[in-house]
Amino acid sequence: MKLALFEGQRRAPAPGLQGQCPSCGAPVMAKCGNYKIWHWAHKTREHCDPWWESEGEWHRSWKDRFPQEWQEIPHQSSTGERHVADIRTPAGLVIEFQRSTIHPDEVLARQAYYAKMIWVIDGCKNEFDPINFSNWRSQPNEHGLAQFAVFGRSKLFERWHTEKPVFIDFGKAGFWRIAHYNPKTKRGVALIVDKEAFVRIAGSGSTDFSGQGGPASPL
Repeated sequence: MKLALFEGQRRAPAPGLQGQCPSCGAPVMAKCGNYKIWHWAHKTREHCDPWWESEGEWHRSWKDRFPQEWQEIPHQSSTGERHVADIRTPAGLVIEFQRSTIHPDEVLARQAYYAKMIWVIDGCKNEFDPINFSNWRSQPNEHGLAQFAVFGRSKLFERWHTEKPVFIDFGKAGFWRIAHYNPKTKRGVALIVDKEAFVRIAGSGSTDFSGQGGPASPL
C-alpha cells in the first residue's frame, strides 16, 4: 500500500517508520528497499484486502494523477465486507487500476461491491498487445472511434468483456476506452482518450462514464 496512518495522519512510507493500516487498523511497516517501489506492508505478511495486489510504477503513476486524499480509500459494506478502492472521488466514483489477470468472478464481485466504478487496465503487461492493437485497429474517425479485430491468441479484450466502463492504457500506443467488443466475432470499437482529460472529467463528478456502458453493453 502507498499510504498508512502515522501519528494519526495518512502518509507515504519512509525508512524506519511503523504505522497503522487505514482499513483494518493492524500494524504496518515501511518497506524502503533499493529494488522494489517503497510501500507499507502488514507485519503479518497478509494483506487485509483479498483484492489487493502488489503495485509497481504503473499503479503509482496513475494514482498520483489524482489528489492523495482520493487514493486508497477504505470502503465497508452494510454486511461488514471491507475493501480498499484505488481511487474514490468525492462524487463516489471508484477507479480500479488493474495490471494482473483476475478471475471473472472477482471482476463481477468488485463491480457489485462498488457499483459506481470504472476499470483502467495496463495494456502493456504483455509487450505484444500494444503492437497488435495498433496493427488490428483502423484509424480513428472524426469522433475518435476506431474499429478493431483480434487475431491470434490475445485474451485481453475477452477478459475485460464487462458492462462496466473499461479503459486500456497501451502506453505509447494510446489510452483507449473499449466501447464494444464481441467475443464471438472478435471485433470491437474503441475510442481514443486523452489521459489528462480523462482524469479531469473523472474527478469532476459530472459523469461516471456509465452512459455508454462497457465492452459487453449493446451498441
